[in-house]
Amino acid sequence: MKWLFTLLVLVNLALLGWGLQRDPDAAVNFPKVRPGIGHLQLLAEVDNPLAQSAKDRAAEASMPDAGKITADPGSETAEVVPAEERVEQQEVPPVLATEARQESDSVAKQALDGSPKSAVIEDQDNPPAEPETTMPATPKATPPVCGAFGPFERGAEARSLAESLASQGMDTSLRRESMEKPIGYWVMIPPMQSQEAAIEKVKQLRESGIQDIRRFVKGDQKNGISLGVFSNKKNAQSRQQEIASKGHVASVVPRLITVPTYWVDYRSDQSRVNRAIARISESQGAIKNEQYPCSRVVTSGGIF
Repeated sequence: MKWLFTLLVLVNLALLGWGLQRDPDAAVNFPKVRPGIGHLQLLAEVDNPLAQSAKDRAAEASMPDAGKITADPGSETAEVVPAEERVEQQEVPPVLATEARQESDSVAKQALDGSPKSAVIEDQDNPPAEPETTMPATPKATPPVCGAFGPFERGAEARSLAESLASQGMDTSLRRESMEKPIGYWVMIPPMQSQEAAIEKVKQLRESGIQDIRRFVKGDQKNGISLGVFSNKKNAQSRQQEIASKGHVASVVPRLITVPTYWVDYRSDQSRVNRAIARISESQGAIKNEQYPCSRVVTSGGIF
């Protein structure tokens, strides 16, 4: 029994040794390929020949043939390439093979996205020109017009006009001034050189039949003689002619008093000013429109 067990072990060892010495590739039965089919390649190898693995290149380089038989698909003839010309059959290092596969994947991805690398570089070097935008022409600003409406005797009237013009887009302000206003007309003989001369002149006038005689005893008209005060200038001129017909020379002098007056200063464009002038002329014909250079400042405040 012991000898039988030993014999079986030796037989197994002999079979194992025989199997190890045998060529494993020879036991593989490859299917027969028809001669007209030609050389087959993977799609990745067609897109980028550099992506062929290093193992395949090493296997081709280790073939014992002195040359490589290449066949064109569909043809039955083959061409033998000498070993000296098989530069591409040299073994490629694994690092270069990995870079080649990465470059092949990048090129394929860019082809699918429709944005090739070269086109991106070209766009960066030569950016597309931005379309020119034409700015609308700015209309020329018309110079403003400045002036004042007045004079107003009452501040409330001037204030009402200023508010009305401001509501129409005009810059306005109120201005107050003093003005001498005639309240009547004197028919008088100008002041004489002395009081005695004035008294003598009064005596002569009365002898001529002239009545309503007054002598100024003080003030600016001292030693002058008043022959009447009239509110109407024409009546004063008639009295003057009456005195002249009796051989005496008299003058018509306005009787003035100082009163406050109000003006509405404005600053605006010509069209608004023209409309304001038309409205004021219809309602208040006596109001003047005095224009002046705009170098004078018109503020939005007033005197009230």
